[in-house]
Amino acid sequence: MFRSSRFLSLALAACLAAAASVAAVADRVVSAVSRGVDNLLRAWVEPFQMQAAAPAQTKPRVALVAARAFVLRVLKRRPTVHPSWRMCPSI
Repeated sequence: MFRSSRFLSLALAACLAAAASVAAVADRVVSAVSRGVDNLLRAWVEPFQMQAAAPAQTKPRVALVAARAFVLRVLKRRPTVHPSWRMCPSI
């Protein structure tokens, strides 16, 4: 009985090792095929997608509007000079 249980455990270990190696090979094959299909689809779909405006094209316009608003706020704060007194409109 001792020899048969040893043989059974060795056979079980060999089956587990074979299953693990088959799973590893299958994983590599599936990932390679998946990557190839993704690249193929990307090559076919990408030329037909709408091109979005680059963020650099919209940012200067926003910055210009913000700068203009800042200059207008600063100009409104200029003190009014009268012959006898000074007054700042923000006070």
